[in-house]
Amino acid sequence: MSKFKDVENSTSLKSYLSKEDISTLAKLKQALVDDDILLTCMGLYNHGKSSVLNALVEDYEDKTFKTADTRETTKNKKAKHGNITFVDTPGLNAQKHDDKRVMDAAKESDINLFVHNVNTGEFVASEVAFFHEIKKHWNNPIEFIQRTIFVLSRIDEAQNDADIKNTALKMKQQIKEIFEVEARIIPVSSKDYKEGMIEKEEGLIEESNLKMLQEQIRTLSDKLLVSIKKTKKERIEKYYDGLIQKLSSRLEKEKLELNQLENEQSKREKSFQNDLKMIEKTLINKYKQLAEV
Repeated sequence: MSKFKDVENSTSLKSYLSKEDISTLAKLKQALVDDDILLTCMGLYNHGKSSVLNALVEDYEDKTFKTADTRETTKNKKAKHGNITFVDTPGLNAQKHDDKRVMDAAKESDINLFVHNVNTGEFVASEVAFFHEIKKHWNNPIEFIQRTIFVLSRIDEAQNDADIKNTALKMKQQIKEIFEVEARIIPVSSKDYKEGMIEKEEGLIEESNLKMLQEQIRTLSDKLLVSIKKTKKERIEKYYDGLIQKLSSRLEKEKLELNQLENEQSKREKSFQNDLKMIEKTLINKYKQLAEV
Protein backbone atom coordinates (compact mmCIF):
# COMPACT_ATOMS: atom_id res chain seq x y z
CA MET A 1 0.00 0.00 0.00
CA SER A 2 3.02 2.32 0.34
CA LYS A 3 3.01 3.15 -3.35
CA PHE A 4 -0.55 4.53 -3.05
CA LYS A 5 0.54 6.72 -0.14
CA ASP A 6 3.43 8.03 -2.20
CA VAL A 7 1.02 9.10 -4.94
CA GLU A 8 -1.12 11.09 -2.53
CA ASN A 9 1.73 12.69 -0.56
CA SER A 10 4.16 13.46 -3.37
CA THR A 11 4.21 17.22 -3.97
CA SER A 12 5.51 16.77 -7.50
CA LEU A 13 2.81 14.27 -8.39
CA LYS A 14 0.08 16.49 -6.95
CA SER A 15 0.97 19.07 -9.56
CA TYR A 16 0.20 16.49 -12.26
CA LEU A 17 -2.87 14.80 -10.75
CA SER A 18 -6.30 16.39 -10.48
CA LYS A 19 -8.06 16.82 -7.14
CA GLU A 20 -10.58 14.25 -8.35
CA ASP A 21 -7.78 11.71 -8.96
CA ILE A 22 -6.35 12.16 -5.47
CA SER A 23 -9.82 12.15 -3.86
CA THR A 24 -10.88 8.98 -5.70
CA LEU A 25 -7.70 7.16 -4.70
CA ALA A 26 -8.18 8.20 -1.06
CA LYS A 27 -11.78 6.93 -1.09
CA LEU A 28 -10.72 3.61 -2.62
CA LYS A 29 -8.06 3.21 0.06
CA GLN A 30 -10.52 4.05 2.83
CA ALA A 31 -13.04 1.55 1.43
CA LEU A 32 -10.37 -1.15 1.68
CA VAL A 33 -9.67 -0.29 5.32
CA ASP A 34 -13.36 -0.14 6.24
CA ASP A 35 -15.80 -3.03 6.01
CA ASP A 36 -18.20 -0.86 4.02
CA ILE A 37 -20.26 -2.46 1.28
CA LEU A 38 -21.23 -0.81 -2.00
CA LEU A 39 -24.66 -2.06 -3.08
CA THR A 40 -25.98 -1.12 -6.51
CA CYS A 41 -29.67 -1.35 -7.39
CA MET A 42 -30.68 -1.78 -11.02
CA GLY A 43 -33.70 -2.67 -13.11
CA LEU A 44 -36.14 -1.25 -15.63
CA TYR A 45 -37.68 2.19 -15.17
CA ASN A 46 -40.73 2.17 -12.86
CA HIS A 47 -40.10 -1.33 -11.50
CA GLY A 48 -39.78 -0.20 -7.87
CA LYS A 49 -36.02 0.25 -7.42
CA SER A 50 -36.25 3.48 -5.45
CA SER A 51 -39.06 2.17 -3.23
CA VAL A 52 -37.03 -0.92 -2.32
CA LEU A 53 -33.98 1.22 -1.51
CA ASN A 54 -36.04 3.62 0.63
CA ALA A 55 -37.37 0.67 2.61
CA LEU A 56 -33.83 -0.68 3.10
CA VAL A 57 -32.56 2.67 4.44
CA GLU A 58 -35.66 2.99 6.69
CA ASP A 59 -37.02 6.03 4.85
CA TYR A 60 -40.80 5.70 4.96
CA GLU A 61 -41.46 9.04 3.24
CA ASP A 62 -39.53 8.18 0.03
CA LYS A 63 -37.29 11.23 0.28
CA THR A 64 -33.85 9.58 0.08
CA PHE A 65 -34.46 8.00 -3.31
CA LYS A 66 -37.25 9.92 -5.02
CA THR A 67 -40.14 7.97 -6.47
CA ALA A 68 -42.63 9.39 -8.99
CA ASP A 69 -44.58 8.53 -12.12
CA THR A 70 -42.06 10.58 -14.09
CA ARG A 71 -38.43 9.55 -14.49
CA GLU A 72 -36.60 10.82 -11.39
CA THR A 73 -33.29 8.94 -11.47
CA THR A 74 -31.23 10.17 -14.43
CA LYS A 75 -27.83 9.51 -12.85
CA ASN A 76 -26.49 7.36 -10.01
CA LYS A 77 -27.70 8.44 -6.56
CA LYS A 78 -26.07 7.29 -3.32
CA ALA A 79 -27.06 7.07 0.35
CA LYS A 80 -25.19 5.42 3.21
CA HIS A 81 -27.04 3.40 5.83
CA GLY A 82 -24.98 1.54 8.42
CA ASN A 83 -21.96 0.05 6.66
CA ILE A 84 -23.72 -0.09 3.28
CA THR A 85 -23.71 2.59 0.60
CA PHE A 86 -26.82 2.11 -1.52
CA VAL A 87 -26.69 3.24 -5.15
CA ASP A 88 -29.78 3.85 -7.28
CA THR A 89 -29.14 3.73 -11.03
CA PRO A 90 -31.18 5.03 -13.99
CA GLY A 91 -33.77 2.65 -15.39
CA LEU A 92 -32.45 0.24 -17.98
CA ASN A 93 -33.39 1.10 -21.55
CA ALA A 94 -34.91 4.45 -20.49
CA GLN A 95 -32.30 6.50 -22.33
CA LYS A 96 -29.63 5.66 -24.90
CA HIS A 97 -26.63 5.49 -22.56
CA ASP A 98 -28.36 4.26 -19.40
CA ASP A 99 -27.54 0.57 -19.88
CA LYS A 100 -23.80 1.29 -20.08
CA ARG A 101 -24.01 3.54 -17.01
CA VAL A 102 -25.73 0.73 -15.09
CA MET A 103 -23.19 -1.83 -16.36
CA ASP A 104 -20.28 0.35 -15.21
CA ALA A 105 -21.90 0.86 -11.79
CA ALA A 106 -22.45 -2.88 -11.38
CA LYS A 107 -18.78 -3.57 -12.16
CA GLU A 108 -17.75 -1.23 -9.34
CA SER A 109 -20.30 -2.70 -6.92
CA ASP A 110 -19.80 -5.30 -4.16
CA ILE A 111 -23.39 -6.53 -4.17
CA ASN A 112 -26.18 -5.93 -6.69
CA LEU A 113 -29.95 -5.83 -6.41
CA PHE A 114 -31.84 -6.40 -9.65
CA VAL A 115 -35.45 -5.28 -9.19
CA HIS A 116 -38.23 -6.68 -11.38
CA ASN A 117 -41.93 -5.80 -11.17
CA VAL A 118 -44.16 -8.84 -10.55
CA ASN A 119 -46.88 -7.31 -12.74
CA THR A 120 -44.61 -7.67 -15.77
CA GLY A 121 -44.40 -11.45 -15.45
CA GLU A 122 -41.08 -13.03 -16.42
CA PHE A 123 -38.07 -10.97 -17.51
CA VAL A 124 -38.86 -8.95 -20.64
CA ALA A 125 -36.69 -8.68 -23.77
CA SER A 126 -34.74 -5.60 -22.66
CA GLU A 127 -33.80 -7.23 -19.35
CA VAL A 128 -32.74 -10.44 -21.10
CA ALA A 129 -30.68 -8.36 -23.54
CA PHE A 130 -28.92 -6.69 -20.60
CA PHE A 131 -28.09 -10.11 -19.10
CA HIS A 132 -26.61 -11.21 -22.42
CA GLU A 133 -24.49 -8.04 -22.47
CA ILE A 134 -23.20 -8.95 -19.01
CA LYS A 135 -22.42 -12.46 -20.16
CA LYS A 136 -20.61 -11.06 -23.18
CA HIS A 137 -18.57 -8.31 -21.54
CA TRP A 138 -18.12 -9.38 -17.89
CA ASN A 139 -14.77 -11.02 -17.07
CA ASN A 140 -16.57 -13.67 -15.03
CA PRO A 141 -20.34 -13.56 -15.75
CA ILE A 142 -21.11 -16.13 -13.04
CA GLU A 143 -19.64 -13.71 -10.50
CA PHE A 144 -22.39 -11.25 -11.39
CA ILE A 145 -25.04 -13.81 -10.41
CA GLN A 146 -23.14 -14.77 -7.27
CA ARG A 147 -23.11 -11.13 -6.16
CA THR A 148 -26.69 -10.33 -7.20
CA ILE A 149 -30.01 -10.69 -5.38
CA PHE A 150 -32.99 -10.56 -7.73
CA VAL A 151 -35.92 -8.75 -6.14
CA LEU A 152 -39.46 -9.44 -7.32
CA SER A 153 -41.14 -6.18 -6.36
CA ARG A 154 -44.73 -5.04 -5.68
CA ILE A 155 -46.01 -8.47 -4.69
CA ASP A 156 -48.88 -6.71 -2.87
CA GLU A 157 -50.28 -6.03 -6.37
CA ALA A 158 -50.17 -9.69 -7.47
CA GLN A 159 -53.42 -11.61 -7.92
CA ASN A 160 -52.34 -14.46 -5.64
CA ASP A 161 -49.34 -16.31 -4.21
CA ALA A 162 -49.35 -18.77 -7.12
CA ASP A 163 -48.69 -15.95 -9.60
CA ILE A 164 -45.74 -14.77 -7.50
CA LYS A 165 -44.25 -18.28 -7.30
CA ASN A 166 -44.77 -18.94 -11.01
CA THR A 167 -43.16 -15.64 -11.98
CA ALA A 168 -40.19 -16.28 -9.69
CA LEU A 169 -39.80 -19.78 -11.16
CA LYS A 170 -39.82 -18.45 -14.74
CA MET A 171 -37.25 -15.81 -13.81
CA LYS A 172 -34.98 -18.49 -12.33
CA GLN A 173 -35.29 -20.54 -15.49
CA GLN A 174 -34.37 -17.55 -17.65
CA ILE A 175 -31.28 -16.82 -15.54
CA LYS A 176 -30.20 -20.45 -15.62
CA GLU A 177 -30.59 -20.60 -19.41
CA ILE A 178 -28.27 -17.60 -19.79
CA PHE A 179 -25.72 -18.08 -17.00
CA GLU A 180 -26.16 -21.80 -16.19
CA VAL A 181 -26.37 -21.06 -12.45
CA GLU A 182 -29.19 -20.64 -9.92
CA ALA A 183 -30.32 -17.13 -9.02
CA ARG A 184 -31.48 -15.75 -5.65
CA ILE A 185 -34.98 -14.33 -6.04
CA ILE A 186 -36.82 -12.68 -3.14
CA PRO A 187 -40.42 -11.42 -3.59
CA VAL A 188 -40.96 -8.18 -1.64
CA SER A 189 -43.49 -5.47 -1.00
CA SER A 190 -41.96 -2.12 -0.05
CA LYS A 191 -45.46 -0.72 0.44
CA ASP A 192 -46.46 -3.37 3.02
CA TYR A 193 -43.16 -2.99 4.83
CA LYS A 194 -43.48 0.79 5.16
CA GLU A 195 -47.09 0.55 6.31
CA GLY A 196 -46.16 -2.18 8.75
CA MET A 197 -43.29 -0.18 10.24
CA ILE A 198 -45.37 3.01 10.53
CA GLU A 199 -48.43 1.26 12.00
CA LYS A 200 -46.34 -1.33 13.91
CA GLU A 201 -48.14 -4.19 12.18
CA GLU A 202 -45.86 -7.23 12.48
CA GLY A 203 -48.01 -9.19 10.03
CA LEU A 204 -47.46 -6.67 7.23
CA ILE A 205 -43.75 -6.50 8.00
CA GLU A 206 -43.41 -10.27 7.79
CA GLU A 207 -45.47 -10.53 4.60
CA SER A 208 -43.37 -7.84 2.92
CA ASN A 209 -40.23 -10.04 3.01
CA LEU A 210 -38.06 -6.94 3.48
CA LYS A 211 -36.53 -8.45 6.62
CA MET A 212 -35.66 -11.51 4.54
CA LEU A 213 -34.02 -9.27 1.93
CA GLN A 214 -32.03 -7.47 4.62
CA GLU A 215 -30.88 -10.80 6.02
CA GLN A 216 -29.87 -12.02 2.56
CA ILE A 217 -27.81 -8.85 2.05
CA ARG A 218 -26.04 -9.39 5.39
CA THR A 219 -25.45 -13.08 4.65
CA LEU A 220 -24.09 -12.35 1.19
CA SER A 221 -21.87 -9.58 2.58
CA ASP A 222 -20.34 -11.96 5.14
CA LYS A 223 -19.94 -14.74 2.57
CA LEU A 224 -18.21 -12.47 0.08
CA LEU A 225 -16.14 -10.50 2.61
CA VAL A 226 -12.77 -11.95 1.54
CA SER A 227 -13.68 -11.72 -2.14
CA ILE A 228 -14.94 -8.14 -1.72
CA LYS A 229 -11.68 -7.05 -0.04
CA LYS A 230 -9.72 -8.65 -2.86
CA THR A 231 -11.85 -6.83 -5.41
CA LYS A 232 -11.38 -3.52 -3.58
CA LYS A 233 -7.61 -4.00 -3.66
CA GLU A 234 -7.75 -4.82 -7.36
CA ARG A 235 -9.75 -1.62 -7.94
CA ILE A 236 -7.04 0.43 -6.23
CA GLU A 237 -4.31 -1.26 -8.25
CA LYS A 238 -6.29 -0.73 -11.45
CA TYR A 239 -6.85 2.94 -10.64
CA TYR A 240 -3.19 3.35 -9.67
CA ASP A 241 -2.10 1.76 -12.96
CA GLY A 242 -4.43 4.15 -14.75
CA LEU A 243 -2.77 7.09 -12.99
CA ILE A 244 0.66 5.77 -13.97
CA GLN A 245 -0.45 5.59 -17.60
CA LYS A 246 -1.95 9.04 -17.32
CA LEU A 247 1.26 10.47 -15.88
CA SER A 248 3.41 8.62 -18.40
CA SER A 249 1.36 9.96 -21.28
CA ARG A 250 1.60 13.48 -19.92
CA LEU A 251 5.36 13.22 -19.35
CA GLU A 252 5.85 11.82 -22.85
CA LYS A 253 3.80 14.68 -24.24
CA GLU A 254 5.85 17.23 -22.32
CA LYS A 255 9.10 15.59 -23.47
CA LEU A 256 7.88 15.76 -27.06
CA GLU A 257 6.93 19.40 -26.65
CA LEU A 258 10.30 20.14 -25.04
CA ASN A 259 12.15 18.38 -27.87
CA GLN A 260 10.14 20.36 -30.38
CA LEU A 261 11.04 23.58 -28.59
CA GLU A 262 14.70 22.57 -28.49
CA ASN A 263 14.63 21.71 -32.17
CA GLU A 264 12.99 25.01 -32.97
CA GLN A 265 15.53 26.81 -30.79
CA SER A 266 18.36 24.99 -32.54
CA LYS A 267 16.94 25.93 -35.93
CA ARG A 268 16.63 29.55 -34.84
CA GLU A 269 20.23 29.55 -33.58
CA LYS A 270 21.49 28.05 -36.87
CA SER A 271 19.46 30.58 -38.82
CA PHE A 272 20.87 33.37 -36.66
CA GLN A 273 24.44 32.11 -37.22
CA ASN A 274 23.85 31.92 -40.96
CA ASP A 275 22.45 35.45 -40.92
CA LEU A 276 25.51 36.65 -39.02
CA LYS A 277 27.84 35.02 -41.53
CA MET A 278 25.88 36.54 -44.42
CA ILE A 279 26.01 39.99 -42.81
CA GLU A 280 29.72 39.59 -42.07
CA LYS A 281 30.40 38.50 -45.66
CA THR A 282 28.37 41.40 -47.01
CA LEU A 283 30.23 43.89 -44.80
CA ILE A 284 33.60 42.51 -45.89
CA ASN A 285 32.62 42.83 -49.55
CA LYS A 286 31.39 46.38 -49.00
CA TYR A 287 34.66 47.23 -47.23
CA LYS A 288 36.68 45.85 -50.15
CA GLN A 289 34.60 47.88 -52.57
CA LEU A 290 35.27 51.05 -50.54
CA ALA A 291 38.97 50.27 -50.36
CA GLU A 292 39.19 50.05 -54.14
CA VAL A 293 37.61 53.45 -54.67
